[in-house]
Amino acid sequence: MKTLIRKENGKHVQHVPKDPIPLYVLSDSTGNLARHMVTSFLTQFPVGSFQLLITPFVNDPRRFSIAMGAISNRPGIVFHAVVSPLLKQQIASHCQKLEISCWDLTGPSVEFLAQKANLKLESNPRRLHPVDSVYCGRINALGFALEHDDGLGLDSLAEAEVVLTGVSRTGKTPTSMFLALQGYRVANVSLAIGVTPPKELSAVDRRKVVGLVIDPRHLVEIRTRRRSAWRMNQTNYDAPDEVAREIAWSQHVFAELHCAVLNVTDQAIEETAARIVDMLALPEPSNQVPVEELL
Repeated sequence: MKTLIRKENGKHVQHVPKDPIPLYVLSDSTGNLARHMVTSFLTQFPVGSFQLLITPFVNDPRRFSIAMGAISNRPGIVFHAVVSPLLKQQIASHCQKLEISCWDLTGPSVEFLAQKANLKLESNPRRLHPVDSVYCGRINALGFALEHDDGLGLDSLAEAEVVLTGVSRTGKTPTSMFLALQGYRVANVSLAIGVTPPKELSAVDRRKVVGLVIDPRHLVEIRTRRRSAWRMNQTNYDAPDEVAREIAWSQHVFAELHCAVLNVTDQAIEETAARIVDMLALPEPSNQVPVEELL
């Protein structure tokens, strides 16, 4: 069903289809890259316009048949990110027979790059996720983040490339893990009003430290949901006045640390992580370790 644009009260209003349009994304690997690309495209359309259907590992006749069967049963729009020229052709041919549209997410860009660099293409989807020193460095960084979560491992805090700090529920742990998956050694230290911050935090190079703050009203909502989910007793944990005082106190701590401060209110972990990398001017991760150490 097509999205309709109607005129209401003198303005053109776009209405979301009653039934979301099936949007198939086929990949011969994990599908993570294709998912991210298409998801970013969809931010420019009304919420609920499409139903995203990801099919990874479309790299053998059986998986291809399953994917094409699903598309045949419920036609929609098809995106694909495969490296095999033959598979690209097969997908395009099948979609043409069904009289549905398909688009190659990677082909035109890769062909442009090959042409301008005067290099020959190599069709090997496994090269996207190699188990090499870079991969092992990421696993090493993830282990570091787990060992330095919520104030753990203070004796080796100085080894971190990034140290996140802030009061409870400001997103320190998920942000740490997200950055670790990119290969950065990250530690996080929780702050609690009335408790002196650990001396190790003050001793760390301030250029590594980022204090996370959040709008007190938003933090109250987050903590209230957590208290309800965990069936915690009523305390000052989510009391508006106490939360506001706690945030103000944490900002005073950040001022004493002379560290960077980032407001994470209504901010996705992905954006928080990207802003931290930008604020600290972090280089590409370099903590690579030999593959044999992690195999």
